[in-house]
Amino acid sequence: MATYDIDTTAQLCGVHPITLRTWQRHGLIKPHRTPQGQRLYSDDDLSQIHVILDWVNRGVPLGQIRSRILGETTECLNGWREIQAEILTCLDHFDADKLRRITWRCGREYPPANLVNDVFRPLRRFLASSKHPLMKQQLGLLDGTIIEYSAFILTTSRKKGLPRILLMAMHIRDPLEMWLEAMSLAGEGLRVEVISATIAEPDLSRFNMQHYVIWSDKRLNERQQALFHGWEAEGLPVMLVGHVTQLPVAAVKPQPANVDTALIEKLFYNGVYISNR
Repeated sequence: MATYDIDTTAQLCGVHPITLRTWQRHGLIKPHRTPQGQRLYSDDDLSQIHVILDWVNRGVPLGQIRSRILGETTECLNGWREIQAEILTCLDHFDADKLRRITWRCGREYPPANLVNDVFRPLRRFLASSKHPLMKQQLGLLDGTIIEYSAFILTTSRKKGLPRILLMAMHIRDPLEMWLEAMSLAGEGLRVEVISATIAEPDLSRFNMQHYVIWSDKRLNERQQALFHGWEAEGLPVMLVGHVTQLPVAAVKPQPANVDTALIEKLFYNGVYISNR
């Protein structure tokens, strides 16, 4: 029977190793432990992880998932709304320490992509919808915590052997989105390098990456389109994301020979890069 270490399992399932360890402590998965203490996951464990992810994506709180798997009936609460309410309470009291504790706890319990799409993005949209100075302050506090946690996730993902991805923007309306996207990518088991500055015409020849993710929130001008097509012609594994996803891009075309097709399919068809957000 095939077995996988925790880093390989994290990449296959799109779940950060920290989250896998947390799920084990909750009794949701039980990987085999070698005499040296290494966790090894079987195909059955991987199937169980996908079952857990299905409940997570439905918004079931972590504490209810075990009973759901066992077929026990419990009151179904919306876990994301509960977390959002916790965070809003912290923001209302400007309690930065408690906000960090909640963020780190949720980061251990749930995949980063869920934290980004089901908690942070809805909260940011709500806070940004008002011009009231108080809500602007609350949004600023939340954004600061997001950047801090994203940096933590990126740091813990800097392991040898992980696929390296460069994330940068040609045009972006909301710079904080770069940190949210980086967090999601790192949660997929990728080693992410972020260029936080907006570069209208980036020079990718300066980097040696396995994949390049270029963000743009508006249509590329003629020079940018020529640059992008040049990267394609060179066989660079480049992907265009952001609100410009209506353009034909490399990600939906036949890939050059050096592109990790399995990684492309996992990221795109799991919805990581479908970003009309």
